[in-house]
Formats: sequence, structure tokens, C-alpha cells
Amino acid sequence: AVSGMQGGDKAAAAAPTSETAGLLSALSALDVTPQQAVGGTSAMLGLAKNQLSSTDYSQLAKEVPGIDKLSGGSGNLAALSGLLGSSGKSAGLENALGNVKDTNDLNNAFSALGMDSGMIGQFAPVILQYLGQQGVGGSLLSSLGSIWGTGTGS
Repeated sequence: AVSGMQGGDKAAAAAPTSETAGLLSALSALDVTPQQAVGGTSAMLGLAKNQLSSTDYSQLAKEVPGIDKLSGGSGNLAALSGLLGSSGKSAGLENALGNVKDTNDLNNAFSALGMDSGMIGQFAPVILQYLGQQGVGGSLLSSLGSIWGTGTGS
């Protein structure tokens, strides 16, 4: 349990804000590495960014400060690359995480992080629950749940 908590601290340390640190710490309960927590979250939020309306995404970014910094995009992956160390590995990951447009891309991103697509179903409820605690509304949570293939997220 102690090593899991230390891993969570590493993931949280890479987070751009305290709100996103809380989210990454919550994910460390899934027994994933800090890289997997950050990368998996980034891939899922990148998919959300590409599939939500800009109004919905702006709402999400407003309610959870810093979440936009986790949603992929080359500049935002610098922290993740720092966590990963080797530049060769992170270049492949940046390609996988940088532009998640559909569930196939999401599966590829999780695969690049060394997780199987079944982990998406474990990440989604943790992320949805956390966003709900941050005040994100039910209709937006439902939209995210359907984007991530988890139904309502409740």
C-alpha cells in the first residue's frame, strides 16, 4: 500500500493543478503507475475534448481548473514525457496520446501505456466520480460516460 501511495504522489506531482492532482491520486488506487495514471487520463480527456461540443468542454475546463492541460496536445505532454524519461518511448506515446479522436485511438493510447483496453472501464468511473465531486453537472457526466463507453457513469 505504501508504494502505491508513493506512486500516487509522483502522478500528483506531474499534475498542473491541485484539482488535477486529486484526480491523479484517485486513479493511483487502480494499481497503475504514475505514467499510466497521467497518460490514461490524458487520453480519455483528449477523446472527450474531441467529442464534446466546445460549450460542454469549456464548461468542464471551467469547473475543473487545469483539466485542459491533461487533455493531450503536444505542449501538454511535456510533464508526461518528463515522467517517462526516455525520449524514444515518449515520442511514440505522444503520437498515441496527442490526438485521441475515437475509441480505437483510446485503446491504442492505453496499449502504448502498457494497459489493456479493459482499464478504460476502470478509469472512467473514477474520473466521472471525481468530476462529479468537483461540481461537474449530471448531463455533462452522462455525455462523458457515453463517450468513454460507461453509460451514465453512476
